[in-house]
Amino acid sequence: MKVYTKCSNYASETCPCVLAESGHCIVCSMCSGEDFCNCSDTVSFCVLQELKNNGGRAKDQHHIMKCTVTYETIYDDVTKLIRVSIPDGHVKDFVNLGSFVFVRVYENTFYDVPISVLYEDIYHDSIELMIQLQGVKTKCFRDLKAGDTIFLRGPYLNGIQGLGPISRLRDGKALVICRGIGLFPSLHAIFELKKNNNQVEIYLDGGSFSRNLIRVAKDLYELDANEISFLDPEGNISPKLCRVIDDAIKDDVGLIHLGVSDYLLKKIIGHIETSSERKVALSCINNTHMCCGEGICGACTRNADAKRIVHLCKEQMDVYEYSKILV
Repeated sequence: MKVYTKCSNYASETCPCVLAESGHCIVCSMCSGEDFCNCSDTVSFCVLQELKNNGGRAKDQHHIMKCTVTYETIYDDVTKLIRVSIPDGHVKDFVNLGSFVFVRVYENTFYDVPISVLYEDIYHDSIELMIQLQGVKTKCFRDLKAGDTIFLRGPYLNGIQGLGPISRLRDGKALVICRGIGLFPSLHAIFELKKNNNQVEIYLDGGSFSRNLIRVAKDLYELDANEISFLDPEGNISPKLCRVIDDAIKDDVGLIHLGVSDYLLKKIIGHIETSSERKVALSCINNTHMCCGEGICGACTRNADAKRIVHLCKEQMDVYEYSKILV
């Protein structure tokens, strides 16, 4: 299988990164040891030349920001919303579609957690994060109060796969399907689609969340959403969800965004491929595969074939191909 990808950090302030310095650049063939230029991107930005200009070293990577919590509240004892004050001039870096940060309470860098940015307020230099209080790394956020200090590393830009299809859809129709916590990293996609004058139909399944938490999310972000069950008792896609997808495709929907688990993602894409008369554009959340965010640790890597490794934390790709390399 030939997999085509793009680097989400290409030509940004952090490019070239440590992958280019170590000879593993996603974009530049010559940085990766080839004799001839076969770059996969062409926007007049030469990674090799930038690397040489920087003395053969990577650019300064994402800085760690010391920030202050300005507001916090817990919903149903399982999910916490925090609003964070960002140092002057940096909040503009968080407005990009699919942006996320690594957050921690302690100064130890091993304890940070990747969290999607829900909302940014450029007038008050603040962002909002929703954290599920589950597991060792996230339970430490339970006792955070207004005025407390947290540490942010970022922003990173690959929290959503399918950034291109989302940005290109204008004056069209979009279907958004989210289950449980998958709603919150999907908010950026919903806001972007609405900003571009698209009709956005949203379907939610609370999953392990209570109905109260889904109601809070709908009210908090003014979402006009329908609630249905996505799975039947056997773990297959429910007939209701199948009808929603089939009807949307027949109604000429331009994009389907999936804020769901990898398991449900593969099920839904399998249904579209076998039942749909056309290949509709897709996007999906990607933050469940983040570990270091830099493509170094290997936790996000997947084998596309015997010679091709994809770094899910940095590479943008077609969501149909994305689903096929997921475990």
